[in-house]
Amino acid sequence: MELKYEGRIKTSAPENFKKLLDPEVVGKAFPGVTSVTKEGEWYRAKMSVGVGSLRGTMDVRFKYSEVQEDRATVVGSANGLQSVVDFTISFSREGSEVRWVFQGNARGLISALGKPIVDATAKSIVERVTANLQGML
Repeated sequence: MELKYEGRIKTSAPENFKKLLDPEVVGKAFPGVTSVTKEGEWYRAKMSVGVGSLRGTMDVRFKYSEVQEDRATVVGSANGLQSVVDFTISFSREGSEVRWVFQGNARGLISALGKPIVDATAKSIVERVTANLQGML
């Protein structure tokens, strides 16, 4: 099941974009994240999630695959709940805003719940993350 979301976040100062390059800062913006640890060039996060009737923990593994002064790309996957979600998140600074794009592919039990349920949950998470990041930036 393909997932794609995008939007913009206003920053109080353009230099705050650098906060998006810190996995600890970004990890704290996600609801349900209990830890973020570094393992070589990869990071690992534990995240409690609920999608429809599924509840549990997903192990998220990610890395910054591209980092420049005004843009970054994060790639990774989340495993758990008998499911896998591969994802790419791109950030780019455009003046006093940050444009972001999330693209993912969900497989397994989560995708069996159907697009409306998964989409509603994903949109809720995205709204909370962007609100949290807005407060940090």
